[in-house]
Amino acid sequence: MSSAPDKILALRELLAARFPQASTLGRGRCVPTGISAIDEATGGLPIGAITEVVCSAPSCGGMLLQARVLEMCRAQRLRVALIDGTDSFDPQSFTPDALAHLVWVRCHDFRQVMQAADLLARDANFGLVMIDIRRSLERELRKEPPTSWYRLQRAAEQNELPLLVETSRALVPSAQLRFILTQSFGLADLETTRTLLAEALPIELSRQRRQLEQEAV
Repeated sequence: MSSAPDKILALRELLAARFPQASTLGRGRCVPTGISAIDEATGGLPIGAITEVVCSAPSCGGMLLQARVLEMCRAQRLRVALIDGTDSFDPQSFTPDALAHLVWVRCHDFRQVMQAADLLARDANFGLVMIDIRRSLERELRKEPPTSWYRLQRAAEQNELPLLVETSRALVPSAQLRFILTQSFGLADLETTRTLLAEALPIELSRQRRQLEQEAV
């Protein structure tokens, strides 16, 4: 009987054979986002690390970022999990093809978010996990100890997983990268395509760590 590590290794080899583009991205250590300001600054979302995007203003491009990341991952045939913290994702805004490799996890509170994140960060079937907690209740966010985020970081590192967290304020202490969106889009921008908006998305890099501080759990 095969051991658990042998089964995991066999599964990874199977996925590498079925999705060769994903293996190539893994060696590059980053998954491109399709957002120029991010890809030019860091190469994309680092493999085995958490990237936090702070959406500090209303309508500042959080959904645009999700859309571009989904498009890029679809082009690379990467399976994506979206943990929707407040069940607010609108699949009608996307084409069926853009959602073909998406697993949508609909949550109703922050406890469900962290439970789902802990599970999916250890799943070898995903090329990217996104967590959207932009609208989560502040009182729920404050209850979560920092150690939970460091455990999630270690899971992402061990499984070579890029993990993207969208928040409304700086929240994730274990984030290797932190970007900030500060400028709201206006009504006139609705007439512009997603691709053009992504090219001009005003996003600033506020944190870039090569190694995270080690903290006891």
